[in-house]
Amino acid sequence: MIHILQCIHLLCLSLWVGGMAFMTFVAAPSIFKVLPREKAGDVVGEIFPKYFLLEYTYCLLVILTALAIYYKEGYWNKPKLYILGFILILSFYNGLFVAPRAHALRMEMKKAESEEEKKVFWEQFVRYHGQSATLNIIILGAGLTVILLTAYFMRV
Repeated sequence: MIHILQCIHLLCLSLWVGGMAFMTFVAAPSIFKVLPREKAGDVVGEIFPKYFLLEYTYCLLVILTALAIYYKEGYWNKPKLYILGFILILSFYNGLFVAPRAHALRMEMKKAESEEEKKVFWEQFVRYHGQSATLNIIILGAGLTVILLTAYFMRV
């Protein structure tokens, strides 16, 4: 049973961090390179809710399998668990508050009639988008740290 939990743990951890890296460094930049900015924003805006749902799911599965394995083995990798908890909090904050606010501002900007209104929405959008991107990079870095801790200790 412990080997199945370890496999699930490692699979979820690698899919989660790999998916984040792919979206951040390959998919989003490619979409913005190929499509006009507004259309690219629409595509990425459609992807993000699913992206965040996968992020929450994988992170929760990684935490739950880690807890089950640690409980069974009697060994607790506290730094890894603390980092995972930190990641989960940041992920939910980014996906439920920051990114939706950026998306809402982008939609308001599209509806704005005057250039002054668009400028105000754009400035707010840039601030929230920057916060979301920063959180994403922090989460990705923390996820890579979890992978390194897992590899270093060779325990899930």
